[in-house]
Formats: sequence, structure tokens, C-alpha cells
Amino acid sequence: MAAPSDAEGRHPSHSEVSTETLASDDDSLHARLQAMSSRLEALQAENHLLRTLVDTHPDILFIKDAKGLFRFANRTLTDFYGTTLEDIIGRDDSHYTGNTEQSRFFRRSVEQVLSKFECEQVFEDATDGTTGEINHFRSIKQPFHDIHGKPLVAVLAHNITAEVREHERKSRHIDHIYDTSLEGFWDWNITNSSVTHNRRWSEILNVPHDELHNSLEEFASLLHPEDTPEVMVAIQDCLEGGTPYYHRHRMLTRDGNVVWVIDKGDVIERDHDGTPLRMIGSITDITRIVESEALLHQHSRFDPLTKLANRATLIDALQQAIIITDARDTHGALIFIDLDHFKKINDLLGHTTGDHLLIEVAHRLTGQVRETDLVARFGGDEFVILVQPLSHDPQAACRELDELMERLQQALNQPYTLSDPQSQPLDHHSSASLGSIMFHDRALSAEELIRRADIAMYRAKEAGRNQTVRFDPSMRVELERAVQLENDLRRAIEHEELYMELQPQFDRGLKLVGAECLLRWRHPRFGNISPYEFIPLAEKSQLIDSLGDWVLEQACRLLAGWQNGTGFAELYLSVNVSVKQLESPHYVSNVARTLGQHTLSPEYLQLELTENVFATDMPATVARMHELRSLGLRLSLDDFGTGFSSLTYIKHLPFDELKVDRSFVNDLENDEMNRRMVNFMVQLGHELGMCVVAEGVETSRQRELLLEMGCDALQGYLMDKPMGIDDFTARYLDT
Repeated sequence: MAAPSDAEGRHPSHSEVSTETLASDDDSLHARLQAMSSRLEALQAENHLLRTLVDTHPDILFIKDAKGLFRFANRTLTDFYGTTLEDIIGRDDSHYTGNTEQSRFFRRSVEQVLSKFECEQVFEDATDGTTGEINHFRSIKQPFHDIHGKPLVAVLAHNITAEVREHERKSRHIDHIYDTSLEGFWDWNITNSSVTHNRRWSEILNVPHDELHNSLEEFASLLHPEDTPEVMVAIQDCLEGGTPYYHRHRMLTRDGNVVWVIDKGDVIERDHDGTPLRMIGSITDITRIVESEALLHQHSRFDPLTKLANRATLIDALQQAIIITDARDTHGALIFIDLDHFKKINDLLGHTTGDHLLIEVAHRLTGQVRETDLVARFGGDEFVILVQPLSHDPQAACRELDELMERLQQALNQPYTLSDPQSQPLDHHSSASLGSIMFHDRALSAEELIRRADIAMYRAKEAGRNQTVRFDPSMRVELERAVQLENDLRRAIEHEELYMELQPQFDRGLKLVGAECLLRWRHPRFGNISPYEFIPLAEKSQLIDSLGDWVLEQACRLLAGWQNGTGFAELYLSVNVSVKQLESPHYVSNVARTLGQHTLSPEYLQLELTENVFATDMPATVARMHELRSLGLRLSLDDFGTGFSSLTYIKHLPFDELKVDRSFVNDLENDEMNRRMVNFMVQLGHELGMCVVAEGVETSRQRELLLEMGCDALQGYLMDKPMGIDDFTARYLDT
């Protein structure tokens, strides 16, 4: 048998297999090394590009840690300080400026930014490490965490020295024209401690020029005692060659008044050993600037009417209180206060009277709290009190909180002496609804605490007002219910869960003249849902247009049936309209289309608008109301006295009817001021040519008083309750 050829059957030897495998592995390794090398070169190129971009940026860029030490810097900063990137890392500004005050300021600034952990924009000064000049910067400071979770601050500083100097030049020019802020120059001969001044210096400090002692001791005696140590340190730094002298401080005039100045200067002469011989400088009176700054600060941090802290101040204080109570294992509390029926005063007696009431409320609140507590006006008639510290023990803290809320409520329930537009003194009894929540750690944010205290306050209002309620977890269930109801409301129309009831209205002779349509919701799980609960949900979820269209369709269908030869042919039917509907540009056309689909006399259809309409875009709202009126239907101003009424607008709007809110009717029998308000409403409505209807009439005495005042129509449980359409027809069709 012949031996097989190499091509046919010979297998590679062991050495041959190993050589080929190794060659393949070498090729693969070489390819990977080449890929890694290419990637490394790309990363190096990218890093070089980014570093070049950062280093050539005209603004200063750097990153600091919580201790104020540099962790990153661009070349603009290192050139400014006359150093290198390798030298600056791990150091702070004091190594380059020699200005202790500046270094302290920069360190405090880092601490403040990290404590708030919010981006800040500030104006600050820094000393050029090469020239020793003060430069001015507009800096943006952004806190962040590095990949290890360590807090850092990134800073972008834009040099605005040229702009500031130009501004100062223009300011000096203007000040010179008006001769109000010429600088006071001084010249200090250090060798003999004598100081000479120009006349402007003596004018600023109200010291006759010929009575100056021209001594360093005199200068020191005119410094404000609280500012003297820092001034002396700044002067000493300048003498030692660290930095030019530049300081803002207070000085005392001869008659004891305080003057704020910017005091600046520098050593202009030294001996061969560097010992300072002469220093010159000037002071600039900045008292008016400081007063303006104080006023701006007051307006930005405090309520100008009541002088209480404002919303921003309260939130900042609350954020700090959360940290403190957590660190000290104590409790704190937030109390949310809303005055009951405040708009009665504000709308009917005017904003001046309402402001007087708010000022008195502020005085009463501050009189009941401790120095450690903070009272703030949140806006309108809402006040918030931050209470801290409370006891370590939760039960004791609850008792302390409840006792405080009781004192607050009693103080707010005391009578107020107010004045009406004719300056006649009136005794007014007011009350407030209080909601609160306790906290003792960082589990909840400031915003969440405020929200929960607000929820508790609204629960107090729902309980009948003049109540105090502490937030408890069960209220969260109600929030979840609101979310579910909002979702269920979307399908309520399709599943025929909505229906209408009618509440009859009667004229002065108790003859039936019309009815108000009241929307009802029969939920398959929760049963009947109050419109006070689902209407706000509909407005919030943009479902109000669909609900409003459904109600209008039902009302027009019912009215058309009444006018088709029944005993109800001359009854009018009222439909409530949300301000959200009126804001829709399509609302008028929707109403016109619905009217056109039914055979009816539109003058018997009445749309009821609340006073919230005055808080909308008035030109557009007025135009839509006139368009609605042109369709032939009537317009009614509902819940008058509880919203945003403006007599300026009312007299120009085409209202046919004014409805006095039930809250005024409830207090009619026992409150003289309330009776005067209702009488004013009735007379106002008649003067403007409107029919006046009173809601919520429940007693014979209320009816009697309203008729005496001239009310044209009445509505309320005294006459009849709301009822289904079939029940209404059965009860009144034959009467």
C-alpha cells in the first residue's frame, strides 16, 4: 500500500500546532493593544481639548471642597494669583492674596452654598496675586457631589472690574455734580502718628475742621466700637505689605450719629527695610447706600405691611430648623393660620381696613410666641409660625404645641375695632382656622411640611372654621382618595353617574320664580360625592369643560320641555359656570351651539358666575360676558362678597342678578356688622339695576330681615331643599 501524501492525510505535528496558535494569539493581543492605544490617544486628545478650552476661557473657573481648598483651577485663576496648577491644588486663597478677610469671606461663602445646596450668584472682590489690585467679580457658585458623594462647589467668576470702575467713575462724576458724596481724604504720617484730613472728611463726620486733633487716636475714637477690631486688623495687614487697605465700616459723628463709610488706602512710602512711613487714603460716605440695601433686604425678607418674615425667610428658617431638630433630637412644629371670612372685610370695607386687621393679627400672633419662634405672613390672610424647640419627648411636645395653638386661637378671637369707609368705628369679631404638624428629623422636606400643615388647616375650615387641627397620617388617605376621584371623574359622564337636582327660588311673596341646577355625582363605590369635592378636581384636571357642557345640555333640554305648554313656562333656570370654563376661547360658541339645538326662550336661562371671574384676564372676560349676554340669556353674580369683587368692574359688567352668599345670611341675626354688609349689598345691587337674591335662608327671622332690606328673591332650606327633577315637577307643577 502506498503511503498517503501530505495533502491527503498528514496531520500537523505538535510543534506546528503550537506555533500557529501562538501566532494567532499574538495577532489578537497586538490588535487589542493597538485598539487600547488608539483609545488612549483619543482620550488624551479629548482631555487636552477640554483642558485647552477651560484654560483659555477668559473667566475664572475652579472647584473647592467643603474646607474652601482648591480641587481644580483653570489657567485664568492661576495667572490671576501668580501661581501654577500644581501649587494651587489643596490650598486656599490666603496663600496668594494675603488678605485674611477675603479668605474668611471665601471660606464662609463655600460653607453657605453647601448648607443651602442651591446655586447662587454673588458679587465679590479678590486681590490680584501679581499686581495686588482689588478686582471685582460676578460669581456663579454651583454645589454638587463628586463620584464618591463628596460635596464640592464649582465656581465661574466673571471679572467685572472694568464695569465697576466705570460705574464708580460715573458715580463720582454724578456725586460731584450734586456735591453730595465727595471723598474725605486722609494722610497718615506713621513716623509721628499724625493724620491730616481734607474738609470733606470732617464734614462726613460732622467735626469742625479747625477742631480736629489730627491724631491716630482721634481716628480710633471715631470708629464704631463693634467695628474697631476688624478695622485695625485690615490696617495692620496693609502696613505689613499684605494687601491695600479697603474696609467698609461704621464711624461715629460728633453728635453720636452713625455713618457708614468705605475706607481705603495704601502705604506709599517705606524705608530701605520695608518699614512703612506714610499711608494715604480716603473715606466715602455710603450711609444712603447702606440704608437702601437695608430697605431692599427688608422688602426681600420681610412683609412690608406687617413687618413679619415673608415666605422666603420662613422657608429658609424651616430648612435650618429641620437640620437643628435632627441634630439635637428635639421637636419642632409648623402652624398654618388662615383668617375666617377675611374677604368680607377686604371687599366690602376696603383694603385699608383689611390691612389694619392684618397688622393687628400680626401683633397678636407675635405676642403669643417665644423669641426662638418665627412668625411669617405667607400672603393674603395666611400666616405661618415656625415653633422651635419643643420638648425631646413627643407627648410633651404635642402638649406644648396644643397649648400654643389654643393661646393663638383665643388671641385671634378677641374683638377688633375697625373702621368702615366713613371712618365709623365698628366692633368686629373674627376667628381663624389653624393647622399644624410636628417634625423632629429630616424625613420630610420644608415644602412637604408646609403642604401638610396647609392640609390640616383646610381640615379645620371644613370642620366649621375657628378650629385647630394637627396633621395625622390618616389625612394622607384623603389625598389618595382625591387622586382616585380625579381618575373616576373622567368616566362618570359615560357611566351616567352624574345627575341634577333643583333648588327652588321664590319671590318676595313666596311665589316660585325659578330654580338653580345643582350637579350631583353618585359614585359606584363612595356613594354621593359633594360638588365641593369634585368640582375643584374637575377644574384641576381640565374636566370642567366636559362637565359644564353636560350640565348646560341637561338644563336646556329641561327648560325647552318646561316652555312647551307646561305650568313652568315662565320659570327661569340657573346654571353654575366655573371661571375655568369662561376662560376657554370656545365657551361662548359652545353655549350658542347648545342653545341652537333646543327650542327655548333664552331669557329664562341664567348663567351664574362667581367673583373669581374678577381674578382673570378682565378684558377677555368682559368681552365674553357681553357675547353671552347678546345670546339673550341672563347673567348672575354668585356668592357675592366672598371672592375678588371690584366695584370698578361690576358697574361695567352686564349682570342681571346679584346673589348674596349664604355665609352672610348665616350671621345675619346676631351680627350687626353683617346686617350692615348685607344691606349694603342689596342697595348696591339695586343701584346697579340688578335683582338681588339671598342664598342659604334657613330661619324665619333671616327671611324677615332680608325682606325688610328689599331682597327680591330667596333661596334656602326654609322654603325648600334641593330635589330631583321628577320630585320638583311633582311638587310644584300643579301649585
